[in-house]
Amino acid sequence: MSETPIPPNDPQEDNLLDHNYDGIQEFDNPLPGWWKAIFWACILFAVPYTWWYHFADGNSVYDRYEADVAAKIAREGGDGPVAADAAAILAAMNDPTRLARGKAKYGTICFACHAADGGGVIGLGPNMCDDSYKNITKLGDFVGVIVNGIPGTAMVGQTLSPNEVVNVAAYMASLRGTTPANPKDPEGEVIAPWAAE
Repeated sequence: MSETPIPPNDPQEDNLLDHNYDGIQEFDNPLPGWWKAIFWACILFAVPYTWWYHFADGNSVYDRYEADVAAKIAREGGDGPVAADAAAILAAMNDPTRLARGKAKYGTICFACHAADGGGVIGLGPNMCDDSYKNITKLGDFVGVIVNGIPGTAMVGQTLSPNEVVNVAAYMASLRGTTPANPKDPEGEVIAPWAAE
């Protein structure tokens, strides 16, 4: 195969190769030099890349994932995932940082139906500030409502981490006993004060 450059404006002569397959002959058209250079560069790049990411201490996608998870947990305000239960919710209710995080998340996913101050929205979410609840009888019930939603209503399940569920539940439980600007009438049954189960 010849790689002799052809001067510009010179007609290229069609060079046929000597072999013949079922009456078909090939032209002698070598690959361009730039294509071969990229091909060899990829092979040369693969050697140190494979060594670094598979055998040495290179940051793999798994390492980056673990770092991202740790950063998310730190943003949510915990040293690690918590069990989403009544005890965790009570603990978060006494932690101003976790309540602030719960309020921030509430402001993005709950306020449209329950109002910014928890007073409820007519035709959508109930008042979270009084002592009457429709779907909650104890503190731990917040977890099921937040995660699974309530079939047949506008309340759909939310995709949140256990820390976020606890933070939102703690904030919503802390609204009980507050005075919203335009509260909806009480709905459901009056329940006992919050307590660990």
